Amino acid sequence: MCPVAVIKILDGKRIGSVTIHDDTVLLGEVLGDVILYGGHLEIKGKIMGNLVVRSGTCRHMGIVKGNLVNERGDVEVFGTIHGKIIAKNGYTYVNPGSKVGNILTC
Repeated sequence: MCPVAVIKILDGKRIGSVTIHDDTVLLGEVLGDVILYGGHLEIKGKIMGNLVVRSGTCRHMGIVKGNLVNERGDVEVFGTIHGKIIAKNGYTYVNPGSKVGNILTC
């Protein structure tokens, strides 16, 4: 029997910061920061705070009102970042059609 991948789905409105360790799809709205510690995060909703990728992979197709900070992950941006993209380490790809406030590399 083949192993089955389990993907969490976050929909609706969440108040406060959200920490993610597993494969997750964000469809709803988070009124706070989202911090990814591992796994794969796919964002199709809104983050009203910052998105911090400590490790893991992230594909962003939604809206982030704050900054996106990539500390050591693999990030692809296809959506909107109202703040800055801060690429400290890891891989950060920004699609030419994305809307981004500013890009900083450290």
